[in-house]
Amino acid sequence: MTTEKRKLTDAFVRSIEPANTQSEMVIWDTEVTGFGLRVRGQSVSYIVLYRPVGQGRAANAKRFKIGSPSSIANVKDARRMALAVLGKVASGEDPNAERAEEKRRARSTVKEMLDRYDQHLERREYVTRTDVISLLRRRLRPMFGREISEIKAWEYAEIIERLDKKSGGTAGGTFRTRCSTFLNWCTFDARVLEVNPLAGYRRRRDTRSERVKKSEMGRALSDEELRAIWLSADPKTSFGRLVRFLILTGCRRNEGAKLLWSMVDLDAGKIELPATFTKQARGHTVYTSNELAEMLVPLKEERIVSDFVFPSVRTGGPMSGWSKIMDPSDKRTAGGAKPGTPGFVKNCGVQFTFHDLRRTFRTGLSRLRIETEIAELALGHARSDLESRYNRDDCEAGLRNAFQIWGNHVASLCHEN
Repeated sequence: MTTEKRKLTDAFVRSIEPANTQSEMVIWDTEVTGFGLRVRGQSVSYIVLYRPVGQGRAANAKRFKIGSPSSIANVKDARRMALAVLGKVASGEDPNAERAEEKRRARSTVKEMLDRYDQHLERREYVTRTDVISLLRRRLRPMFGREISEIKAWEYAEIIERLDKKSGGTAGGTFRTRCSTFLNWCTFDARVLEVNPLAGYRRRRDTRSERVKKSEMGRALSDEELRAIWLSADPKTSFGRLVRFLILTGCRRNEGAKLLWSMVDLDAGKIELPATFTKQARGHTVYTSNELAEMLVPLKEERIVSDFVFPSVRTGGPMSGWSKIMDPSDKRTAGGAKPGTPGFVKNCGVQFTFHDLRRTFRTGLSRLRIETEIAELALGHARSDLESRYNRDDCEAGLRNAFQIWGNHVASLCHEN
């Protein structure tokens, strides 16, 4: 590094011609001690050299970049900014430490931490990553610009209470669980929090009335309801085929929506859902009944672009926007000059959720006298005791039989005139 001293002027600064070299030169200003112009390769910037107050001359001097000639109008302004920095140093402040803290705070906003958490879940191949991050971003959006350590426990509690009032006690609990997991990651992995603000937060104990309501949530559909849903699910549409797939297999909504053709082996008559794909984080095999094969075979032959079995018509990717598609309260058709298309729930005339189709599948297997253990395995509810009993050749035969018996039942029930 070479140095020289001279009075910095606008004309001199303009005369500097950066070169493609790693050598460094500093021209120190004779007007303000510690203020200079640094030239290194194509980079030209104004700097201040200082030692923090109280550390003495033995301490290493620090450099603080003020800005470049392209961002500061003239030398006079740069010199004034240098004096301001030196004034802070004289009062005991450390400009570099303050700048580092500003950068840290910028990297620790709620938005930045959610982006990092999203990347963390993606690396771990977290199955419901999209749903988790979408929920957290929707609920925490008003806080995006704030540093996460500044968010108080009562602010999270207000969100939970507001969601509970709106949903009758379900949405608040879902948010609390997912947000607490996120805050734990901020505490123990990212190390930007000293403690999880929701640690120790306990949901109030349900009353008897609330417990009764919860027990009534979710149900197995009657044969008449299942038929109405099946017939309303247009097999010419991607959504209609997805609904019929869920009815025939008992799969979860996202397992069907994100199903890839690479997971489907029609020759072997099965669908292999990998461990990273299912909620239980273990592989699950769905055996294709004749009814399911009749839908998938021509669909595979006709597919053009998408790798998804039931792609979104709009994007070609996984289907989403379930609340709008289902629209159980039929809000889309209310008011306005051009009412929207009725949601699927209104269209089929049955109040149900996608998980009700899974419950119906499981209940139906029992009604059709399928062994409890095989019925549980057909849902993917694998347990060590079931695996030890059915980790034999006849396990596949039993499962194939279960899916086919259910397929036959659906076909006889939902035959189209």
